[in-house]
Amino acid sequence: MVTDEKLTRRKDSAVDIPASSRDSSKKAARHRGAEMQRARRVVLRPIGYPFRLPNDPKVSDLRIDNQELFADYAREQWGGSVVRNGMYLFDRYVMPDFAFRVVVVEPEESIITRDTEIVVEQSSTLPAPSSKYHLSDIVGHDEVKRKCRLILKYLKDPEFFGEWAPKALLFHGPPGTGKTMTARALATEASAEIIMAKAPDLIGLHVGDGGRRIASLFEEARANAPSIVFVDELDAIGITRSFQSIRGDVSEVVTALISELDRTGEINGVVVIGATNALGLIDPAVRGRFDVLFEFKLPTRQERLEILEMYSSRLPIPLRVDLELVASMTEGLSGRDLRERILKEAFHVAVSRGLPEIPARLVHEIVENVRRRSTPDYTI
Repeated sequence: MVTDEKLTRRKDSAVDIPASSRDSSKKAARHRGAEMQRARRVVLRPIGYPFRLPNDPKVSDLRIDNQELFADYAREQWGGSVVRNGMYLFDRYVMPDFAFRVVVVEPEESIITRDTEIVVEQSSTLPAPSSKYHLSDIVGHDEVKRKCRLILKYLKDPEFFGEWAPKALLFHGPPGTGKTMTARALATEASAEIIMAKAPDLIGLHVGDGGRRIASLFEEARANAPSIVFVDELDAIGITRSFQSIRGDVSEVVTALISELDRTGEINGVVVIGATNALGLIDPAVRGRFDVLFEFKLPTRQERLEILEMYSSRLPIPLRVDLELVASMTEGLSGRDLRERILKEAFHVAVSRGLPEIPARLVHEIVENVRRRSTPDYTI
């Protein structure tokens, strides 16, 4: 059946305005007085959101599970739209306002119909490999590493452990003490999928958002087993329910988290690791779902020396300083502090000054500057 409905007139813009027509007939539509051709093929590139509000936890990553289903979905919402190379199309259903750029349209400036082939462009370059950590890179925390080696055995042979499987670990301690690094090292050595999330990003703006995002996170882990779920800043979603009067979604989010932890405990090949700087804020029922709690303390003098030796060996230019002296001067600093605030800063200053090496005087100056700043107490 041929429709005589005309396309909505558009401004000369690279942004798609939804068309009122959804003409999929074989008769060409007319646009601005000129005959419009039907699009045979459209290739889209995922771009993301045009903007977001502060603390808006929108996810920008896009994964197409089935190109054919996506094509049907795209034709349904953009059918009747006139497309040209370089313009943007905005999703209106699953990810409202998420933008796709038209990178190929055949023929140019044509109309999408039910016969149009629509595909999402796959990146021609692989993402840059992230830093690979191993348990041998973790200085100290011997008890944690022993438990991690047990988990390695479990992930390689879940059936062997049966009901006695290690399922959930809770890391707590000050920032920069190796909680995230340990989780990454465990995933590297297990050759397992690691699904990392910051708990504040799982809190939605509307009622029900938090529960849905938590469920989606754990569903992905179960679908990709063997896998590790690492939830940083767990206190944001596992906060004790006495805070319900302050933040109205506390009970909903905590209940969803407990439900997913219980459900995941029944599935082989999935390990959950939570991390927090505020153990005292975690709801008792959430804490009870974790097999073991491990405290990540600030490094001792000997551990600081080992950390300094490990990272200084990777510097691009020589470091001319007594590391034992630096270790004795840096009490109260975390491993991250030693790497980022001492060694990295010293390297950057040396390079900016055109120095061929990092002199001891420069390192001592930086250490003194760091020590003059007050160190916050993260214990709650």
